[in-house]
Amino acid sequence: MVKKESDFWIWITPQPSQLERLLLSDFFPAKTKYKLGLSFTPSSDLVVRSVCFFCAEGLPQIVDFPPEGPPSFNYFPNFVLNLMGKTLRISFPAVKARIEATPPYKGVNNANRGMLKTLFDQYLMVKLNFTYNMFLSTGGGGTGLELPNGTWIGTVGDVVSGKADMAIMTGNTNKRNQQVSFTKSFFDVSYLHFITTNGVRIFSPATLLWSFDLLMWTCIGASTLGAFIVFKLITKSMTVLGMDGGERMTFAHRGIISKESWRIEHQIFFVINSYLDQDCVLPTYTPLRCFVAMWLFFVLIVTTVYRSKMVSLLAFPVLEKIPTTFEELVESDYTVGFIKHGDGAYNTMKASTDPVYVKLVKDMEIITGVGLECLENVVEKKYACLAFTISTLYLLYGNLSDSDTRKLMYSPEKTYVVFLGAALEPGSIYKESFDFWLSWVRPFHLADFWEAYDMHYNVRLPKRAWWLSTNQTDKLERSDPGESDDLTLKHISGAFYALGACLVFSGVVFIQELVAFHYMARMKRKIVPLIRIIIPERQESFII
Repeated sequence: MVKKESDFWIWITPQPSQLERLLLSDFFPAKTKYKLGLSFTPSSDLVVRSVCFFCAEGLPQIVDFPPEGPPSFNYFPNFVLNLMGKTLRISFPAVKARIEATPPYKGVNNANRGMLKTLFDQYLMVKLNFTYNMFLSTGGGGTGLELPNGTWIGTVGDVVSGKADMAIMTGNTNKRNQQVSFTKSFFDVSYLHFITTNGVRIFSPATLLWSFDLLMWTCIGASTLGAFIVFKLITKSMTVLGMDGGERMTFAHRGIISKESWRIEHQIFFVINSYLDQDCVLPTYTPLRCFVAMWLFFVLIVTTVYRSKMVSLLAFPVLEKIPTTFEELVESDYTVGFIKHGDGAYNTMKASTDPVYVKLVKDMEIITGVGLECLENVVEKKYACLAFTISTLYLLYGNLSDSDTRKLMYSPEKTYVVFLGAALEPGSIYKESFDFWLSWVRPFHLADFWEAYDMHYNVRLPKRAWWLSTNQTDKLERSDPGESDDLTLKHISGAFYALGACLVFSGVVFIQELVAFHYMARMKRKIVPLIRIIIPERQESFII
């Protein structure tokens, strides 16, 4: 009941002197925005009073209403349309991507930079006429964590304890919703995603095989084996049927017809030469010639596709496969780091029973603070950085060079979407007014404009100016020279490996032939003569 900020309340007391204390009470009546106090004077005259919360230069003031006003008289005006310079205490978490203020957080309008500074300074303050004092939330700058004793810390704890009138950058969860009241309108949205690199280029001798997958290579091998079987069957059937006319089957080579049989060695060289587009020995037998014609058409298609794929692989080398979903991430060999800004996301993942998030929470590294080392690890090694989108954008604009930024890849899968409005105490008198003006922020894309302005003028340009002043000009290069698209030796290393393998194989065959030749020569010299024929008339002899 106390969360209905727009209800009308009427408080009645028989003593008019108690109206002021009743309406200004720090307890329940103070939590109601629209309220009247009724009482009667000793002469039975009706007394009607209300509270203008900020009419006394930002302080509350009792207002008397006429007992009998005209029909159009509004006894429940909205006194929170103009805060009359009231200073609101605002608690914020340690999220530099959205707001920065300098300790010890004294003074009014003390935000230094950030999209939320623009939201308050140039929009909400203009509409509602208030000032603010922002301070870092208790408990290390978190958004809201319940301790074992039931005490809350973070921005939620500041609102619950009365230290803050409002908390910003606080996600809405079921447990938090039982302690504070969130605006229905939101000015910012964020979600968890992970960042990896685009993947390194893979240069491998196996590129020669990547034009086809395993199934395709298997089909090509089976087709080749089938061709040899067909050759054998046709050759054997022709010989058995005597269709060679008593002659051996002939073959033609460059117009020359030979009577030598089209043996297995000719078939092997024919298949190899057809794949390599080389001249080959062709049979003259009609059945074999018909099959050869079909085989050459098949080879034409296969080799054309292979060459086309090989050109694309040489021009655009393959990148390593990177994880794109959380399930792929936990199954990969990537090291995962989590930038812990606030407590809601981590607590939600920790409480999840999904096997993916259970394993993710168990294995990931927790990174507190700004979290720059998380992105630096992504650039330098096989690492995935899990963080809110608003945090990663700030780190990219404020620390990384353009060439390093182009190496990063955002995961298409996201989780834990958070709509960020304002958190106030239950029944807060400010909620309705802030809800109204915040409802105009997203439809007109004001938050996106403020974010882009802040990231460029307040984050990126100071970073570049500092690099120039410290002579770090290497970080201002527009492209990474290590990512040239020129064709290098690494692109075609497979061909040289294949050449080397062929040379080794040829050398082994040559040595084998050489050894066999010398062995046969030695054997011939050791042959013992079997018959010696002597011709006395000629006085000579010879061995058979």
